[in-house]
Amino acid sequence: MDTEPAAPQFPPNFLAFLKENHIDVDVYNVQKELPRYVRILRFSQKSATEINELVQQIRTDAGCDVSEVDGVPGFLRIANQDIKLSQLRAYAAGSIIGMDVSSGIAALSLSVEPGDNVLDLCCAPGAKLLLIAELLSITAGVSHGTVTGVDISPHRISTCRSLIKKHAGSNKGFVRLYAQDGTQFSCMAPRTNWWDPAAIRDAQLEQPERKGRRRAALDKPWFAPKLLSTKYACSGSELYDRVLVDAECTHDGSLAHVQKYERWGWEHLDTQVVNNSRSQQVPVLQSKLLENGWQMLKPGGVLVYSTCSLSRFQNEYVLGGFLARHAENEAQLEVIPLLQNQVAASPVWQPSAEEWVGLEKYREVFARMKHAVRLDPRVSNTSGMFIARIKKLCDVQTTFDVEDIVPLKLET
Repeated sequence: MDTEPAAPQFPPNFLAFLKENHIDVDVYNVQKELPRYVRILRFSQKSATEINELVQQIRTDAGCDVSEVDGVPGFLRIANQDIKLSQLRAYAAGSIIGMDVSSGIAALSLSVEPGDNVLDLCCAPGAKLLLIAELLSITAGVSHGTVTGVDISPHRISTCRSLIKKHAGSNKGFVRLYAQDGTQFSCMAPRTNWWDPAAIRDAQLEQPERKGRRRAALDKPWFAPKLLSTKYACSGSELYDRVLVDAECTHDGSLAHVQKYERWGWEHLDTQVVNNSRSQQVPVLQSKLLENGWQMLKPGGVLVYSTCSLSRFQNEYVLGGFLARHAENEAQLEVIPLLQNQVAASPVWQPSAEEWVGLEKYREVFARMKHAVRLDPRVSNTSGMFIARIKKLCDVQTTFDVEDIVPLKLET
């Protein structure tokens, strides 16, 4: 007889966190039923025959069903979530990496095109950054697009560098990394002809660099190929075509991440997830990251805001605070094409009748959120994710005080 999977036995402090953040504890009951996802590296360069052979090989190694994810190019679903990547020949050969399809959807929602300059403002650990670098190379000609990754932690940015050096191949020529605070990052996109040695040489002849003069440390990438490291490449004045703000969060929507604490010890949740001061600080940090990402985006460009949290305070409240600062003629949420009739998405949270108390003046703001989505593990069969795709219709030169860059606040 079939039985329901056992519910996780969470400690009281985590249950209190879920209640405070309006997260249904039942969402964690499906963890044991979720598949494992991997991404095929350099998917666009492989023929249908090569992909079929790769799927069959992984199926043999895993001893379970393996299938492509409909509508999400390059992603495979492995039925047995307990499979270790080290068991798969495809992983040892550098043909796949582990990446949940929800994270892939967030990156693919940018609709990156060859030639775009993309800013990944919270790039660690680097899986989305690597995917974006691949998307820049999907062209019959030569791509001169770039992706700029930013993370405040030198340790985490080092992890990104290792991933790029190991798996990006020739695509690493499009990548530069900065170990900086994403809320303050202000380096513009690379110059249009950053890749052209002749343009660099001409610029040096026109304006030779004085001896003894040092470049500003903030403009110099922490890691980049030679051509993207030049003073010429880093002296651009253009904003970015695409910006990804996959913001720091409490990771409560990543069911596999939460499950790890069962092995590590639930006491670690106190500092990394349920700590009360952290829960209050994270939405403010997210708001500042989103605002700075918007300032770095050119008119006509697209920004994607995402988190792997299920908390309304880190999602709808942060997005709502942003929309309250930016009118509809400036910032417009768009449908995420990838989610049309493919991976099942859920609508964002909307206040119930009694929950409008204190939020009444934000009715229009919530109405503007209609194209943002949640990936609820019970519905999407993926890890939890919140995704909003925002188009910048025009550039309104507005300076906000730091104390104004905050999530929505309940009016009392």
